[in-house]
Amino acid sequence: MTLMIDIPAEMERRLKSEAARLGIDESEYAQRLIERGLPPITPSVDQATLDLIAKWDAEDATADPAELARRRRQWEEFRKSLNDNSISGRPVYP
Repeated sequence: MTLMIDIPAEMERRLKSEAARLGIDESEYAQRLIERGLPPITPSVDQATLDLIAKWDAEDATADPAELARRRRQWEEFRKSLNDNSISGRPVYP
């Protein structure tokens, strides 16, 4: 993107002077100043997805020992199946 801005003569003089002191051209120095002044890049958050995952977690929450044991057995069977059918012969989940 090319951006043209009007700056006062004194500011231009200071910009050129500092760029020369740093051994870079004025446009690179101006770009650095703009980058430094901008807020950091943050990944976008898909709140709808986070809300859905939270809802699923709440629906699956349990303290029932029998249900927890059933889930543990199901996980162990799944893990064993993955390990038994690993193409490399190495366990996927040791």
